[in-house]
Amino acid sequence: MKILLGRSAIRNLLYFGLRTLNTIVPKNNNQILFVSIPDYSDNAKALYEYIVANQMHQQYDIVWLVNDPKVLQILTQKGVKTYLEKSARGLYSIFRSKYIIGTHNNYCGIKAKNQYLVNLWHGVGLKAMGYLDRLETEDTLKHFKKGGEADDILIATASIMRNSLVASFLIDPRKIVITGLPRNDCLFTDDGEKILANLLNRDVSKYSKLLLYMPTFRVGRGRVEGTTEHLDLLKSGLLNKFLRDNNILLVLKLHPLEECSFSHDDLALCSENVIILKTECLTTHLASIYEVLMNFDILITDYSTIHFDFLLLNKPIIFLTPDLEQYSQTRGFLLEPYDFWTPGPKVTTIEMLIEEIQKCISDSNYYGGERATINNLVNQFQDRKSCERVWEQIQSRIGDNPCKQKFR
Repeated sequence: MKILLGRSAIRNLLYFGLRTLNTIVPKNNNQILFVSIPDYSDNAKALYEYIVANQMHQQYDIVWLVNDPKVLQILTQKGVKTYLEKSARGLYSIFRSKYIIGTHNNYCGIKAKNQYLVNLWHGVGLKAMGYLDRLETEDTLKHFKKGGEADDILIATASIMRNSLVASFLIDPRKIVITGLPRNDCLFTDDGEKILANLLNRDVSKYSKLLLYMPTFRVGRGRVEGTTEHLDLLKSGLLNKFLRDNNILLVLKLHPLEECSFSHDDLALCSENVIILKTECLTTHLASIYEVLMNFDILITDYSTIHFDFLLLNKPIIFLTPDLEQYSQTRGFLLEPYDFWTPGPKVTTIEMLIEEIQKCISDSNYYGGERATINNLVNQFQDRKSCERVWEQIQSRIGDNPCKQKFR
């Protein structure tokens, strides 16, 4: 008699087996496992580099897990103990690590009771997440709930963001600590222009202004959260002419899930003043967008988390939202009304965008009062000490392990 199992049942059996093995394998109390999506990025990368910079890594056995063999090679050459996640050594590293630090609900399904899971997440913005996201499936919601139960620490930037996380993931609010995001410490680095020039392979100092366009994810993975009209607008010859005439460089950084569907070939009349910065380029250079964010004079975005980070720099933000109504009706928002939480002009056409860019260039304090109001609501800490606060929270829970001290 044949017994047919669905994918969900097979996955649950696999998790049960791995969780059982994880419970059996003894833990190395000094081993910390780092993992992120994409590889070596975001809050996990920033926290790890803080630990190394302060020479605290020598007292721990720190392991990174990645998916890309190229990243494995780069990190290994730099002396970072790194394994492929989907390998025997990678799996054994998960089993042996007492502490797991990631940017998502990493390994929540196989976590053992004697492991400590630190979820740095990848930011909370305007768009709905988890149980508040109208497009999530029941299967995915179960994963979020399991993640909330498995997390020992989840970080936030302010009280209002902590409340959003509780509502989104049904997590115990006592697990959430307000520290700020480690990645935002990178906003205050001194070598951002050098890193950006290296990433773009050009001299960025020759431009009068640098603009960054970072739209959020909309279409893919079986989801439709809005339209692609915002990308169609970039094909306008009017925009390219404006950029050329004013010696402005526009850098386009798409969401990793949408990069495969858009390239320079899609930009009609693409000029030297428009360039796409791909996630692969950042990863290959072991860099993050937050290390170069301070070099941009204006941010153009829509519903992305990035605008809450950019507020720390007190620079103009323009919101390009031709599909606002549709996005609101499909995925929805954590924070409303939209106009209040987005301190900058809202535009829906290229003509409006060009007009607002000119206003921002003429007056860097354009919408300055509104930016300050929102910044104080969403960023309790406005310094470069988020890594320190997160690490101290971890240290306070490590018990008798070494390194329980105050760090600079």
